[in-house]
Parts: sequence; structure tokens; C-alpha cells
Amino acid sequence: MDQVVRTACSHDCPDACALLVTVRDGRAIEVAPNPAHPITGRHLCVKVDRYLERVYSPDRVLHPLGRDGQKGGGQFVRISWDEALDTIAGRWRSILSEDGGEAILPYCYLGSMGLLSALGPVHAVFHALGASRLERTICGGQGNGLRSLCGTMGTEPENLEDADLIVAWGIDPVSTTVHTWDLIRRARRSGTRLGVIDPYRSRTVVQADLHVQPYPGTDGALALGLAHVILGDGLEDRDYLDRHATGVGEFRAAVRTWTPEHAGAVTGLQPEAIAELAREYARTKPAAIRYGVGMQRALGSGMALRAIDCLPALTGQWRHAAGGIVDARSLRMANLAALMRPDLGAPTRTLNMIQLGRHLTDPSLTPPIRALYVFNSNPAVIAADQTRVLHGLAREDLFTVVHEQFLTDTARYADIVLPATTMLEQDDVLGSWGYHYFALQRRAVEPRGDAKSNTEVARLLAARLALTDTVFEQSDDGLIALALDGSRAEQSGASLRRLQAEDFVRVGAGKGVAPFAGGGFPTRSGKFEFVSEDLARAGHGPLPIYVPPAEAPETRPDLAPRYPLRLLTRKRHQSINSSYGRLPVLARAEPHPCVEIHPADASARGIADGQRVHVWNDRGAVTCPAVVTDRVKAGVVSVAFGHWIHDGGSA
Repeated sequence: MDQVVRTACSHDCPDACALLVTVRDGRAIEVAPNPAHPITGRHLCVKVDRYLERVYSPDRVLHPLGRDGQKGGGQFVRISWDEALDTIAGRWRSILSEDGGEAILPYCYLGSMGLLSALGPVHAVFHALGASRLERTICGGQGNGLRSLCGTMGTEPENLEDADLIVAWGIDPVSTTVHTWDLIRRARRSGTRLGVIDPYRSRTVVQADLHVQPYPGTDGALALGLAHVILGDGLEDRDYLDRHATGVGEFRAAVRTWTPEHAGAVTGLQPEAIAELAREYARTKPAAIRYGVGMQRALGSGMALRAIDCLPALTGQWRHAAGGIVDARSLRMANLAALMRPDLGAPTRTLNMIQLGRHLTDPSLTPPIRALYVFNSNPAVIAADQTRVLHGLAREDLFTVVHEQFLTDTARYADIVLPATTMLEQDDVLGSWGYHYFALQRRAVEPRGDAKSNTEVARLLAARLALTDTVFEQSDDGLIALALDGSRAEQSGASLRRLQAEDFVRVGAGKGVAPFAGGGFPTRSGKFEFVSEDLARAGHGPLPIYVPPAEAPETRPDLAPRYPLRLLTRKRHQSINSSYGRLPVLARAEPHPCVEIHPADASARGIADGQRVHVWNDRGAVTCPAVVTDRVKAGVVSVAFGHWIHDGGSA
């Protein structure tokens, strides 16, 4: 008889969908949404809908591999787990004795968002070794930093459908959070208007009522321009500000120069478009802003988010459950320190994951990185400064281990590749960064071949290295219990017993709650502080300011003659970052990258639609077909993010 296993999706997506996996004779034959889930129960995204093609792909890495050729060439021979573990432990011991733990660097991110997989005992291994620590800020880091200083201010995402205006700022929900798009569609059927702020005319923009198209990296200038219009037209909610805010006068003075004309000159927008959006936002109650991580990959994006956060306080949108900033971060409610155990070793140096290329090639770095362990990530594709990253990975003296499901571009540079499980082959517990739910991920099928989960590899490495802390003795169920026991998640209802009975549990305040209607902001005063002493003490200044992109034509006129165009790297509809480079149906849908260029820029360069062109800067290059389109504005080109190099993605 068929068996249906209730589990959850742990890919890097806000939705964390509840899944039903049908298993016949030990093989998964169907992946479907769990209809019991109030948010994700209607359908899956195009990626996970075809997930079994990933699990049973003939390209899966199913056995440990040892390099048998030049780094980057992708030539390997099969080895045993014992041989792989003995080699890793031996090389690491040698490095530890010669240069200390800081010569070893773990590199990971959220290829899996399960708490055990992403934030579990693999980290404890490296903490115990005294390895260099990784600052994991490649996606949303500036937003996280802002929240740590000013507190988390968000309304329940499920309130979106009750808003009269929704502003999607730097996010393409049609392609990147399909169940948020479901909420928006339901709202629009009741008359809600949708505005989108995006440098690119995305799938979401096509269905919006209003599109504001600034230059990439200028969101802060737009937010300050909106505030100027709101205050200049007297559209602020003075009663709310008098009761629940401080520093309004100073903020008013700070935005006085940000006229629509000034903001328009910086953002590339018409002044009328800025004024129109400001007035509609201020006059519509409730209005919700849902921003994404798109704008957080530019210098000054933390300040841009700070300026955006000022808008709902300024207009009193927080009076309403469906007003304010839509946000949820339930994954932070678990006992992450109990899993990662940063206390196992003394604090060591911290290296930023965005600067991996610099760290691998810096001759002055002492000690140098001599060993790299990569899991849940593909830095050859996703890390900045790709040329330097590849040069670093090609170092013959760098001992690289990659724990992966496929032979990614990074794995091709490895000395040892370890086979990893998929999310259908492992147990885990999930939070979410888009909704207030916790869920259990239950193994639906046995791992294929010799594949092992991150937690199992952590236990094996700990044993080889004689690490004896109790965290390495825990089973996966024991680790799940450790993550929940006494945590804020458990206190909010997500106990292990309840999760085992119900599969997923809501941990938020609930729909219809206006969290800051009566103030109560997470600040020292309990009010919204337009002047933030916490930000000032951290060296950022008390008021939001505009920090321009590091290498825009305005900030680096010396580079502008050589690099006159602004590059936008956008998310793809058919993939999650670089995760789906081997899923056939999606590869057919987007077989290679293209560069989208405005007709005026194409004409000036003699570029025809479909012509292969070379796109480059000092950090990387790609040769691909040109698509001449007005989806980007003049002066901007767009290349989709995440194509694998050996699938024709980069050069």
C-alpha cells in the first residue's frame, strides 16, 4: 500500500511549505501540498512541484569522491566514507598542529533552511576546532543588523489580504514567494491596489496597478523623498506621532532637502511619480509594505530599510492590523546556540562570506585559509567577486571538502566530495523567514546511495577528531528536542509533542492583531524613535540618511567611462539561487542566462536582439544572448542570478 509522509520544504524560501509525500515500495512517487496548512496548502511552487526529478536525478552524487585531476576539472574517483573521513581528519589535524584552527574555514548558507541542516552541530565541530568563523550576511544581513539595533517591527503576513494598498518593495512574490502572492491576489479581488517598487519589470509588476522603477541601490533616496512629500503636504498622522513617536522634528529637518526633484535625480524617477506614490500611501488606510532582500545587496541598504521603516510610523499605518511593515522571522525562535555551540571554543577571527575570494587569495592573511569545508552553498556561483573566488578555489594548497547533492561548480574544485541527502531523505525542524510557523521535516524515503545528512556527517567528523561534547551524541530527534526545549518557539506553542501530532504549528500573534496600535515598539522608550541613539552608538548616526551605491556612476565617476551601465542581478522564476542547476524541466525553461538591455543602450552599442554579447567588470564575466527590452530602464542591464558555470552560466 502507498504511504503518505507528512513533511515540509526546507529550501531557501519564505514559505516553508507543508508537504505530503506519497511513497510506494520505498520510492517517492508524488510530492503535493498539505491542504491542512492555511497558507501553503493550495499548491506548490514550480520548483518543488518537480522535486522528485531532483531526488532521482541520474546526476546525483551518491558516493564519496576523491579528486583525480586538475582542480575545477570535475574529475573524481569513488572512495569509501572511511577513506574520505580519514583523509579529512588527517589533513585537518596537520593544519591544526601547524597553523591552528583559524586556518580552517567552514562556508555555508541556506541551501537548506532546516535548523539541524543549516544551524546544527556541523557548526559545533568547527567551534570545537577553533576554526575561523563565518559572517553569514550575503542575503538580508543589513536588515538583520538593523533589527538587532532597533528591534523587529512587523505585522503578521496573513494580514496582507485585509490591506487597501500593498507596496511590494524590492520583491517579486510571483516568482519568489508564491503564497504571499496568493494573499495579494485575494486582497486584490476585494479591491486592494498593488504598487511595486522594483528596478525591473517583473512578473509581479506586470500584474500591478502601479510600478515605480528606481535605479538599483537608490531605495533609501526614494524613501526619504516619500517622507518629504508626506510631511510637506501635511499627510502625517499627527495624533499617532504625538502619542507614539519621538524625534519627529529632527526627522522633518533631515528630509527637508529630499524634494521630489532631488529624489528623482538620484533615483531616475519622475518627481510626479514620487509624489503620487507618497500621497496614495499616506491617504490609504491600511497600507502594508512588504519588502524583500533585493535592495539589501548594495552599500547603504541598512539605512534604506531604516528610512522605509519610518514611513508607516509617520502615517499611522501601525494603527491597523494590515498596516505597517509585513515581516516574520519564526526561525529565530529556536535554541540555535544549543545546536551550534559557539561556546565550545574560544572566539576566533570572523571572515565575511561575501569576501571569500579576497580571503582565499590574500597573501597577508595570517594564518592563511588552508582548508575549506562547504555545505548548503555553492560559492563558485553565488559569492561576489567570482573571478577571485575561482582563483582561490583553484589553489593546489587549499584542501577543500564539499558536502553536496550534485557536482556543482564549487564541488568541481573539491579534493573530496561527500554525498548529501535531499530534504525528503532527512529529519529536521523548520522555522520560516516569511511566516509564523514551525514544522517538522520527516524523512520520507531512505537516503539514496551513500548520501548522509549534515547532522550525520557532523557526528562522523566529531568521532574521527575525538570531539566528545554531548551535542555530537544526539540523534536527529534528540537535536530537534534540543532546538525546541524551553525556546520561544515552544513557549508559543511549537512543542515537540505538538509538532509530532500536528506537523506544523503557528507561533505568531495571529491574524487581526495590530502590534503597535498603541505604541509598544521594541525601543528603549517604547515609542517609534525617528532619532535612534542605538543606531548612533553603533556608529551609523541617529537619523536615516541616504548612502549611495559604492560604484554607481555618481559615486565613482572614474569608473563610469569604462563601466557606464548599472548591473542588476535578479532572482529567477525557475530556480532558488543556484539550487536547481540540475533539474531538467527547469533547465529547459531557462537553459542559459541572458542579458536584458534597454533599446536605447542596445542601439548605442549596435546590439541586436538575440546577439551574443560579453558582459563584464573586474570581478567576473558572462557571455550570453542579449534580450533588447524595456523591462529594464536605460542605463541598467539585468542578468539572472544563479546559473552554473559549466551549464553555460559564466566565464
